[in-house]
Amino acid sequence: MDDDPTILEVVGALLSRHGHEVVGTGSGLKGAQFLRSEHFDLAVVDLMLPDLSGLELARQGVAKPDTVVVVLSGSTSVETALQAVKMGIYDYVPKPFRAEALEATLLRAIEKSQLNQENKRLREQIQGQRPGPHMVGRSDVWQNLQTLLRRVAPSPSTVLITGPSGTGKELAARTIHQWSLRAEGPFVPIHCGAIPENLLEDELFGHVRGAYTDARTDRPGRFQQADGGTLFLDEIGTMPMNLQVKLLRVIQEREFTPLGSTRTQKADFRLLAATNENLEDLVEQKRFREDLFYRLNVIPVHLQPLREHPQDIPVLVAHFLKKFARELDLPLKQVEPAALQALEAYAWPGNVRELENAVERAMALGSDPERLLLQDLPASVAGVLPTVTFPRLAQDQDLGRFLEDLERHLILESLQETGWNKSETARRLGLRRTTLLHRLRALGIPLDPMAEARASLAGEAP
Repeated sequence: MDDDPTILEVVGALLSRHGHEVVGTGSGLKGAQFLRSEHFDLAVVDLMLPDLSGLELARQGVAKPDTVVVVLSGSTSVETALQAVKMGIYDYVPKPFRAEALEATLLRAIEKSQLNQENKRLREQIQGQRPGPHMVGRSDVWQNLQTLLRRVAPSPSTVLITGPSGTGKELAARTIHQWSLRAEGPFVPIHCGAIPENLLEDELFGHVRGAYTDARTDRPGRFQQADGGTLFLDEIGTMPMNLQVKLLRVIQEREFTPLGSTRTQKADFRLLAATNENLEDLVEQKRFREDLFYRLNVIPVHLQPLREHPQDIPVLVAHFLKKFARELDLPLKQVEPAALQALEAYAWPGNVRELENAVERAMALGSDPERLLLQDLPASVAGVLPTVTFPRLAQDQDLGRFLEDLERHLILESLQETGWNKSETARRLGLRRTTLLHRLRALGIPLDPMAEARASLAGEAP
């Protein structure tokens, strides 16, 4: 794209003799139309065009996936050259130039574009085989989540990750990033609820020198830091309404203005957001913008609480044991059966994060160097498991009492296996849920052992 017909002819001839198809124009607007409608391995742009800034046209070329941009210019301005280089162009060729030198530059640029495309194809091929960052499990819930994340990862669409606190929403976001085509770019997280309102805007948008009293230098915000990668907005439901409006524009336009600046900047990032709140409820309460909710909820991913997939607890415990053995420089411990039963029976209101903390505490404070014992676990976890011993019929024992003990044993065993899920327990035992609840009361089995354990702990408090 050059307004000099001679330059167009020279560039076209240099590329055509190597078998490349060439489209040329002296109009910047026409060049922009070409870039929007077709794919080009290489865009050669003159900075001095009659109807559109050459820098703006180069910027549009750089923004196109797999298009490499070479800039031609008769200007000797160092500032202009720096602008072009910072923008991400492949090379800056001043006029006048030697045809041989320009030819070598253009062929190297095309080779780079084709190499980028080949790398992209290879990443797409291996994307489905790449392991995630420490996501472990074996349950159907876990496997379904893995399948969903693999399907979501290659897409550029925004993802809203929901689920209770401690279920691993940031870990899911990092997995999406690692399995995406942006894996080589930055992953930039920000916890919207952990930063005061007056600082959150500065964190996101950045500022220029002099924006406020203490702004002594330019500071890039998270939007700019995430350019070429993934931006993760954790606990998005806590974001103030005035910032929600500004975020909506950034999502729509992928451009923003740093605090104190009058220049709009562009940023190319994949947006992931997470919340433990129901955003639809917040919308009804006028605490969250409806238009922003729909912009975020393009692809929903929901994480289940740990009590819904207790089959993953042994795998998670083994993972955390290895992790903390390494971090605390301790020998790897085995879990005694009673401790594992208690871990599986506990409801884990704090989910995976609470389980991780419990294992770390047991590793750090445990008395046995080889085994993790029931007594090493927090009292709320260790006390939730009733002692279950298989009943045996004594010679002089009443048969009715023996059958009652046997029933109690079978129910408790099933409750432990299901993580105290009474609906699943009833299904396994072939009972109606109401019948199971009736038998629990009759046999003196607590309906909510967690509540009893908490009450017991509260009663022991000084």
